[in-house]
This record gives sequence, C-alpha cells and structure tokens, in this order.
Amino acid sequence: MKPLLKTTILAATSAFLAGPALAPAHAQGGDFQSCLQTIKADATRQGVPAAIADRAFQGLTPDQKIIDLDSKQPEFSLTYAKYVGSTVSNDRIVKGQQRLAQHRALLDALQSEYGVPPHYIMAFWGIETNYGGFMGDFQVVRSVATLACNTKRRDFFSNETVQALRILSLNHMTREQMRGSWAGAMGNMQFMPSTFMKWGVDRTGDGRIDLWNSLPDAFASAANFLRGIGWKPPLPAAEEVFLPQGFPLDQADTTVEKPVRAWAQMGVKKAGNAALPSSDEPSSIILPAGYRGPAFILYPNFKAVMNWNRSTLYALSVAILAQQIAGGPPVVQAPPADDEPLSRDTVIDMQNRLARLTLYTDEVDGLLGPKTRSAVRLYQKQIGMPADGHPTPAFVRRLQQAR
Repeated sequence: MKPLLKTTILAATSAFLAGPALAPAHAQGGDFQSCLQTIKADATRQGVPAAIADRAFQGLTPDQKIIDLDSKQPEFSLTYAKYVGSTVSNDRIVKGQQRLAQHRALLDALQSEYGVPPHYIMAFWGIETNYGGFMGDFQVVRSVATLACNTKRRDFFSNETVQALRILSLNHMTREQMRGSWAGAMGNMQFMPSTFMKWGVDRTGDGRIDLWNSLPDAFASAANFLRGIGWKPPLPAAEEVFLPQGFPLDQADTTVEKPVRAWAQMGVKKAGNAALPSSDEPSSIILPAGYRGPAFILYPNFKAVMNWNRSTLYALSVAILAQQIAGGPPVVQAPPADDEPLSRDTVIDMQNRLARLTLYTDEVDGLLGPKTRSAVRLYQKQIGMPADGHPTPAFVRRLQQAR
C-alpha cells in the first residue's frame, strides 16, 4: 500500500474479526515469547494444529521497524487535493483501463455473480497495490505478532495473528511465503488475515485461496468482500455534483441524509448538469475541499467502500478512479489552490479554542473528524464565513484572534 495510505489499512477490516482473542501484555524479549504462547493457546482452541503454530513462531522476534512505523503519527492531515491527486493519477487510470480490458471476461462473470462492477474492483486493485506492483515484503506472521505484543491494539492484532496461523494451516503455506505490508495486509487486494478467512474465495477450485498469484481468487475475494459489506447495484459509490446558488452549506455533511430525488428537487445536478438518478435511496452531499472546491453526492454504496477502509478521502478516490477507469469524466471543479493541510498541533489548538467557546465538547485529539467540523461550522456562522465546516488557514487565523 502507498505510504500516504499506511494508516488506513489498520481500519479496513476491524468490523470483521473472527472472534475475540486473549489480550497479551506489552511484550519484549521473554515477554514476547510469553505473548506468543498466549496467542498459540487461542489458535489451538480455534483448530490450528499446535505444530503449525510452533513452526510459525519458531525463532520469531519482534520487528523493531514495524514498532517504529506504528508509533509514527503523521504530522499533517492530507488535503483533498493532495490525497486524490496522488491516488487518482493519469497513469493509474490508463493502467486500470488496460487491466479491465485484459480481464473483462472474468470481471463480467464476477459482476453477474456478486453485483460489483468491474471498474470498482480495478479501482481497489489500483489503489491498494498499483495493480499488483507492490504487495509488501514483510512476513505477515511477524508483523501481526509484533503489533499484537507491542501496541495498544492487542485484541485486534492477536486475532489477526490467530487468523494468519489458520491461513498457514488451511493453505499449506510457510510463514516465509505469506508476505504483506508492515501491518499485515496481504496480496493483490491487501486483505488482513481476518478478512482473508471470512471473505476469501477459491475461484480456481484448486483447494487454496491465493491472493498473491491468482487474480481469479483475488478478484472474486474482493467482489465477495464488497457484497458482504454492503455493496448493492445499481448506483455508484459517489458522483460529482453542481450545487445551486444559495445551497445551504450546513446540509453538505455526512450526517445529513436525504433521498436522491430530494436533492434533485433542491436543484442539485450531476457535474455537467445532467439530472440525478430518480431514486429514493438515502444520500449525502459533501464538500471535501470546502465550498470553493468540488461537491459530491454519496450514495449508499459509499458506505460499503467505507467499510473496506474508514477514510472518506480513500473512499472518494475509489469512486473517482472507478468512474474514470470506466471511461467517465474527470472531476470538473478544481480544489482551491491555497488549501493547505493542518498540522495535528494546529487541530489540537483549534479544538481547544472551539471548546472554550463552548462549540466543541468532544475529545481533544488532533483529528479533524465530523464533530470538529461541526464545531467549525458553528463558528463560521457566528463570524459570517461560509459555513462549510472546512477549516482553512484563514479560518484558523480568525479563530486564533478571537477573544
């Protein structure tokens, strides 16, 4: 997975754990071996032969590089322009179109079976591993065991370690063969071990699920996963829209849902002025770069994409890339050139100032989430700025000058 997405793979499958695992203590040295034995006990209760676990854990040590990567928090949050611009490149669009044509028969068959359009599978493939170009070279068992025994997310990664052992047992693999990202995501589609176990498909019928070397297995597993986490035809995940003059900006938020036809009645149209679908499906409008940037309508399938990865910008990138792989238009409205990322310290300061104004009551965590954006919108209304919930550097300066 690309570096800018490194934090997102951890959330991709957290809703689909196969079952609770015992939580070992923070572990190094001898404590690490004790932690492994706790995980082994849980694995054997789930049917993993003890010999498989022993072989996988033999000589295993924690990987300091993984601990370092996990402890690093990005100083800046990426803007819409930076994130989407890096993820939806011309090269990735062209390659996606080529790969779609190359695998059209298989992808069409999967669409008939699972209901997932081919261009969406290609978009996920392109974003996750650049069409199989880089799937990671960390030993998955060592990665997830290190994270289980040396981070605060013990339950999650203990379970991932158990599921990795189950994969070794069922797929007749060695730990050296099972490689992936530093956080344990594997194969063409970067499945965590628990996702592999729950949604993996042996499309070739050879008795093994091979997400590294078998594209039929990888694509079928992706389609099965998407259907399982909520994908339903026929609407896409998201589309760019044009908002009418005077559109109430406080309605452009993921917490506001209306039937698609209700937005149409308010004057919202697709970019290019085509009509929105005649649908009663619930949908939202968002402004990821503020009111000066593009607007998007989010259909129910956007939630399915978010269930794959909990980043809004990731999900938007999937929708935008998929549309262009399918031959659709690029995003029309450019983001504002002066939009800048905010550092974590800046967001913390902003949250504290909004809290003193009694506009923000949630945790001060430095994360620009929905509750922070809601507080930003309230203050924007107070000072007469467009209430889009998007904290620009100009907004931050106004807030810092407030008494």
